[in-house]
Amino acid sequence: MRAPDGPGGLYPVVWRLGGRRALVVGGGAVAARKAAGLLEAGAHVVAVSPRFAPAFKRLVPRAAVTCLERPYRPTDLADVSVAIAATDDRTVNAQVRADARRVGVWVSVVDDPGRSDFIVPAVVRRGDFLLAISSGGASPGLVARLRRELDRLVPPDLGRLVRLLGTARARIRRAVPDPDRRRELLRRLLTLALRSTPRTRERDAVLGQISGLIAPGDPRPARPRGRPSSRETRRRRAPDGRR
Repeated sequence: MRAPDGPGGLYPVVWRLGGRRALVVGGGAVAARKAAGLLEAGAHVVAVSPRFAPAFKRLVPRAAVTCLERPYRPTDLADVSVAIAATDDRTVNAQVRADARRVGVWVSVVDDPGRSDFIVPAVVRRGDFLLAISSGGASPGLVARLRRELDRLVPPDLGRLVRLLGTARARIRRAVPDPDRRRELLRRLLTLALRSTPRTRERDAVLGQISGLIAPGDPRPARPRGRPSSRETRRRRAPDGRR
């Protein structure tokens, strides 16, 4: 059962579109941006439009995009997982929406978010790290500005950090059967990874330490630098026990 048209009722979700077929109706700059996002998610994009802008044609060399230079047909929705109507003709967009709903395909209409099944958010992406921002279609300008600000703040190597943490987490889960011990190790791992703020010179060193943690052997994370451990404190004491 679909939600009624209009504002509200939004549920954030991240779709896996790898290898799935996605339809983009439209050949302008907006349609090109939507197609590029779908390609980045691993979808096979079929684009339909009587004309394609230069920005769209630059996507053609990618093997996962097919451009059909003709008007939209309802049969274009065959075997499609998602559809985006992104033309400058409201009549065509409305037709795509009606056809998609009739055959059970989720559809987004760029000029009518309130009557779309889903809204494509603004995205900051760093590898597997994905930050999505949406106003439900109420203020695209605000969303665009926030995306630019967040894109400036999110470090460029965060995707690498996410991959390393994922590998370390998988190895810890395999090597440590006790759930309490696993949680403690994972907590210490995150502390080690996040102790340096973004854009500091320490990040390369932290990434190097995490890489060392996931090498074969004991999966226990190294103790983050900072206050010495009790054992280190005892070593620093004088032979007579005085500090």
